[in-house]
Amino acid sequence: MATRFQKQKRLHALLMAFLISVAALYADLSGLFESFERKTIDMRTRLCRVDTHLPDDIVIVLIDDSSLQALNDIAGRWPWPRYIHADLIDYLAQSGAESIIMDIMFFENQINEKQTEQELDPNDARLAQATLDAGNVIHAIEISNDFPDEYNTTLLDKPLPQSMVQQFAFPCETDLPLSESNVCYLPFEQLLMASAGLGVVSFSADEDGINRSEQLLFDYQDHFFPTHALSPILRKWNIDSAVIEKNQARLVRKNKDDLLIPLENNNEYYVNMYGHYNTFSYSGVIESLMKLQAGITDNLMVPPDEFAGKIVYVGASASATHDLKNTSMGNHMPGVFLHASICGNILTRDYLIFSGFFTNALCIVPLLFFCVFSILFMKKIYFQIYLPLGLALLYAALAVMVFKYNRVIHMAIPLSSMFLAYFLSFTYISFTEGKEKRKVKNILGQYVSPAMLTQVLENSKDEYLKAEVGSKEYLTVFFSDIRDFTSISEKYPVERVVETLNAYLSKMVDIIFDNNGTLDKFIGDAIVAFWGAPVRFDDHPRKAVLSALEMIKALGELNKENQRKGLPELKIGIGIHTDHVILGNIGSRKKLDYTVIGDGVNLTSRLEGLTKNYGCPILISQPCFDHIKDTICCRMADHVQVKGKDEPISIYHVLGPYETIDPWTKSLADKTDRAFDLYCKGQFQEAKQIYTDILLTDPDDSLIQIFSRRCDDFIEQPPGEGWVGCFVHTTK
Repeated sequence: MATRFQKQKRLHALLMAFLISVAALYADLSGLFESFERKTIDMRTRLCRVDTHLPDDIVIVLIDDSSLQALNDIAGRWPWPRYIHADLIDYLAQSGAESIIMDIMFFENQINEKQTEQELDPNDARLAQATLDAGNVIHAIEISNDFPDEYNTTLLDKPLPQSMVQQFAFPCETDLPLSESNVCYLPFEQLLMASAGLGVVSFSADEDGINRSEQLLFDYQDHFFPTHALSPILRKWNIDSAVIEKNQARLVRKNKDDLLIPLENNNEYYVNMYGHYNTFSYSGVIESLMKLQAGITDNLMVPPDEFAGKIVYVGASASATHDLKNTSMGNHMPGVFLHASICGNILTRDYLIFSGFFTNALCIVPLLFFCVFSILFMKKIYFQIYLPLGLALLYAALAVMVFKYNRVIHMAIPLSSMFLAYFLSFTYISFTEGKEKRKVKNILGQYVSPAMLTQVLENSKDEYLKAEVGSKEYLTVFFSDIRDFTSISEKYPVERVVETLNAYLSKMVDIIFDNNGTLDKFIGDAIVAFWGAPVRFDDHPRKAVLSALEMIKALGELNKENQRKGLPELKIGIGIHTDHVILGNIGSRKKLDYTVIGDGVNLTSRLEGLTKNYGCPILISQPCFDHIKDTICCRMADHVQVKGKDEPISIYHVLGPYETIDPWTKSLADKTDRAFDLYCKGQFQEAKQIYTDILLTDPDDSLIQIFSRRCDDFIEQPPGEGWVGCFVHTTK
């Protein structure tokens, strides 16, 4: 039956888990942990995507540091003359590239000293012509929201050229709020009109400076334009229009199924970065072009067939170009990698699929309830500490594992809320169970050994707290007393008596504790103890009897030491009984004792008193004997009815463990039991003969002397009819 404390504990556990779950789900709905969650996705990306490769259909030509050095003699310092880019476009077009996406901004005309502002620089003209001739070049535009200043007032909200809108604006429908973009930077006019398409390059970083997501379509003055990532897809698959819906972009294709692209709650696409990119050095391509122009076709650094049928991005990785970005895969990566990654994701449907609210709830709530209940209700402290931590690690491992399959389950909120549950649960324990533990420690600390007390507090504390109301337990009770201690007290000075008694009690209590016994109390020179509580174990009768044997042996050693010190010799009697008794904290509010009461306790006290009558140092009851008879040698002492009891009981004299006693002692036990059996049957002559044989060997055996005299008495005057050998004791 659950105690009041246990019922309160369950209610508090449910309430705690429920409140933390509500807080965690609210944090999930409100996006409070979004920045932390994105950092966990960064971690998972670096763990799971490091070996992934950008699709072979996409290649990147990089303006790297080696290109700046290699082309310095030809093109000078960065930025290069635009004919260099025109040459590159020519080479890529002649190689059969499907699309050429220039992630380089050509917003202004180049002007040299020999021309007027109205004249087009030959380099600009060369770039525009190469773009027109290729017919598949997509140039960069930038759409953003800017604050007015003295330089950009003429650019803010500037209308787009109608011809540009007709040629490049992409049909898109959406019921979602539009952005507040107020500036659009376009390539110079001749390049703009020569382009096959435009792509927005306005990647924006999160608050922590990491670029993780971006819009696929940007709006400006109610017109939509695709990003550099989406532009080649629109050309490749002949996309007619797009519909931006909540959490997805739908690309409409004629006579084909629509293409669905998942978006985040902010309607941006989360980039699924790759670990490896198909890159070529810009200088390598130019050098290959120069060799072909010179008629050399062998040993080209970048053969033309590397670009055949490919989507080719041209971007920069050199630090001087200022186009390095921080991404989930790492810092200072070329910005063009972001565009290429999105394009690769769409081409291969390599999308990150984010779990919804209900999936998150199915993860969070069971985790929190398990965490709270495992801490509050596990018996072992190491389970309380390490099981929730292990579960958190398993969940983190699961989150990493499913990420390999592009499934994103939340980590920040579940793990943070588990930590909160972990902290609050142990705080609860410190204020509630910690208080109860201290209470139990105060109660039991004086009765049991430190090792047993630790076991009580760690393993089954709730079970022992019911001692406050008491419980019926099957225990083995122990009484011991010093013979004639009153006369010793009269013969010796008080100081010597106290010294003797303290040495004796300390030795005896150590033996009780070493055998997992519980010290009940001292009654003057008497010791009361019991076995089987507060730590439960089955062989408590054996432990109690072995303790009694150790005490008799230890007393002999103590008496030798007392003799050397001039202290009195001590003799003790021990009674042991196994029975159902009442165990509990008994007393007043000011003084409580963890003790046992009941008829079984009274009988044990009577057994201890009988040890003096029979001259046996250890007497045990029949129930105790039944538990230990296979391992400890005993002999029948008597069948008695003690004072205050109506039912007779058999009692036994303990001789020692079978593995240590000698053959004579074993023979003594057998003869004593055989003689007692004859005695109970009224065959006194036969019993007397056995008792006489024993006394010939050991004339000082007090127990045998008693029964030898009884046999003489019953031979002279037989007992009445119905006699079964029971001896009635009328005194304690």
